[in-house]
Amino acid sequence: MYEPDYAGNMEYYQNQLLRKGITKDMLDMDQFSGLTARELQGIVNSAKIVVKEKS
Repeated sequence: MYEPDYAGNMEYYQNQLLRKGITKDMLDMDQFSGLTARELQGIVNSAKIVVKEKS
């Protein structure tokens, strides 16, 4: 099954990340242009903030 590359504005995905507390400085979805909508949504779904403990 052929799925075309996403041709829309990345703002849709960036806004989903913002609701998780992930800013564009942390993860810029513009870096992933050329992927399909399904692949982009997978990135958003799996993104999470990881806090490293000081050792």
